[in-house]
Amino acid sequence: MKTEKKERIKTRVLVLLVALSIIQIGIHWNNQTQGLPFNFISSIFSGNGKTLSLDVETLKEKYFKPEAVIVSIGTNHWRLDERDTQYHRVWKDIRDNYLSVMIRQKAEKILPKEEWLKIIRSRCVRIDFLVNWPGGIVHWFGNTKPGDSKSFEGIQSIVIVPDDNVNQTINTVYVYDEKQVYQYQVDLKNEFLPKSYYSKLADELTNKNKPRQSLLSSYPNFVSEKDIFVPKPGDQGYDHSLIEVSIPEPVVLNMANIENYSIQDSILLQQKVSLSAQYTETSDNALFTDTENLYRLFKDGVLEYKYIPANTAQAGDVSEAFNHALSFIEHRRSLVGETDIVLTRIVPERRYYLLEFSYKLNGVFVYYSDNEEKGISAPIVMKVNSERILECRWVLRNFKNIGKNSYSESFGELLNNQIATSYPEIIDREIKSFTRLEQGYIFRSTDDSGTLLAPNWIISTDVRDYFIPLLGKKG
Repeated sequence: MKTEKKERIKTRVLVLLVALSIIQIGIHWNNQTQGLPFNFISSIFSGNGKTLSLDVETLKEKYFKPEAVIVSIGTNHWRLDERDTQYHRVWKDIRDNYLSVMIRQKAEKILPKEEWLKIIRSRCVRIDFLVNWPGGIVHWFGNTKPGDSKSFEGIQSIVIVPDDNVNQTINTVYVYDEKQVYQYQVDLKNEFLPKSYYSKLADELTNKNKPRQSLLSSYPNFVSEKDIFVPKPGDQGYDHSLIEVSIPEPVVLNMANIENYSIQDSILLQQKVSLSAQYTETSDNALFTDTENLYRLFKDGVLEYKYIPANTAQAGDVSEAFNHALSFIEHRRSLVGETDIVLTRIVPERRYYLLEFSYKLNGVFVYYSDNEEKGISAPIVMKVNSERILECRWVLRNFKNIGKNSYSESFGELLNNQIATSYPEIIDREIKSFTRLEQGYIFRSTDDSGTLLAPNWIISTDVRDYFIPLLGKKG
């Protein structure tokens, strides 16, 4: 009897030791990777009740989408963005049908990059991305292995040219990865949109009086390295909202949010149990740190993170690095509300990938700039390798629409009145070089709760960035 009792005690002690070991491993893993290996462990440590699992399909729909769908015929172009029904219809067909075929199918031809200009000047439907998506990330989103890809290393643009093949069950598609052009002949299955949809899309947009654009480079002495589209005279654009900007309430830096753990729950997540806080009411920042992780939150809503140990690892697999970046963002995603977060730059370095993300609201960019002299910078900048986040700087902001107003998008009025009066140096050059010309918003680190943002022309030349307010429509 005594022996049996001793055995039960030993068993209970052993179970307790195993449980404590799992907890210790969980804390250590959490500190190392900002995420736990198993969902049931994650739920134990999650300060806000959230697990660290991410739905790749949902992430694909949020992050892997075009900047624009461009329909071209002759000198007329329709630049469709997320505010257009046809944008979503075209992209869904490409993403769900064409892309999986092209990943696994060997290209019929590989053409030099110099052929690209000729292809996109034909009657076509073109899908343009902001970045050249590396093949590794495309495979991750598509749940395919790198070995499944027969050709392209990345995707900057995709073009469908219906007239290149007279067969109504085959569409000619081109993929551009900034190095060369890959040509495919894609057999259209039942789930594909019919070929006639792409052939007649320009006619449909014409009949619906959709606003047309022309190329900036079609104007004398105007040049740009990439295609920039400007409204044609007399064509109506979109109405724009005023936007209210605010620092997210849970991370407003004050003693109350520190003492009720609002800040810790919002930015530290599971790590809040292991990081010590340093903050006084006279300080402009709060510091949360342990031996490996350092978070710093400033009064202006800027969050900084740094992994303290020296980084000796190589950059590693780009899809794993991107996964870490999205995990860091998505588990703090509620702070920015309905605002979209868009990858705008990816630069491979030896020991990490530099990733930059920007904000978008209702299909329009909300750019960040400390001041006009410094120009535009990304509100989220990360250094990430395949093992973890190394550094991050995130200007936390929430945006919401405040009504809608009608503004003039006349390119002629912009050139002849606003630019000529306020910034004549933009056009007083023999060769007028541009890298950006679009409508959008600008916010600054000094813009906090209640600040209203009006739409601007965002113009970037080879010298600097300019922000010129859109004029209200007369009458």
